[in-house]
Amino acid sequence: MKQILPIVVVIFAVLLFTPTSQGVYSYNSGAGIVYTLKVVKDVWLERSRYNYNQSPWLLVARHPGFPNKRSLIQFENLPRGCSAARIRSAQMYLYYVYAHKASWHSIKFNPFIPRYLEVRLVKKYWMERGATTRYRYGRYRWSSRWLSLDGRDAEASPQRGMVTIFPNRPRGFVEFDITDAVKSWRSGTPNYGLLVRATNELARGRDIRFASNRYSDKSKHAFVQVLCA
Repeated sequence: MKQILPIVVVIFAVLLFTPTSQGVYSYNSGAGIVYTLKVVKDVWLERSRYNYNQSPWLLVARHPGFPNKRSLIQFENLPRGCSAARIRSAQMYLYYVYAHKASWHSIKFNPFIPRYLEVRLVKKYWMERGATTRYRYGRYRWSSRWLSLDGRDAEASPQRGMVTIFPNRPRGFVEFDITDAVKSWRSGTPNYGLLVRATNELARGRDIRFASNRYSDKSKHAFVQVLCA
């Protein structure tokens, strides 16, 4: 009985926190139905034993003097009425706020370099209030810190395209193509969300800050739009 109980608890937790598709906003664009999926949970990862789920930011890349940063984000499921075969496109929108430089750093020591961002499908369950660089939740670990990128924690291949945050880029929503991820979820792959990282995350420069679901202005919260034709 003692061996069975932890398994039951894990299964219950997964069912309890599985994203639903109830109340998903949609409208007819004339070229198909557009569904808007809201954030279910998000968090940025920086340290092995500290969770940042209450932060108003989603951070990406390494800031001089601090550990590397990657972010996790998960959205509602697409309603059953839209099959994988009918999905024409799926775009994730994150609101870029700014690139951070510590006040005591000079611009030469901490330059604003271009950051090349990619998105990967996450393959393991995680909890917003428990995820760190080492742990998914509780005592359950990632295969390697910040998630392995070899198909164990996150898919070995990123989603299509890459987003570049150039110096002096204005605030606003940044678009990521996650069509393959949404099709995969709709075809039966568990929706454990997405990992956002910079391919040059360890290069010396500023970290990139997006608005999280705790950001005070709700109009800046992330979302996904799916075109179903």
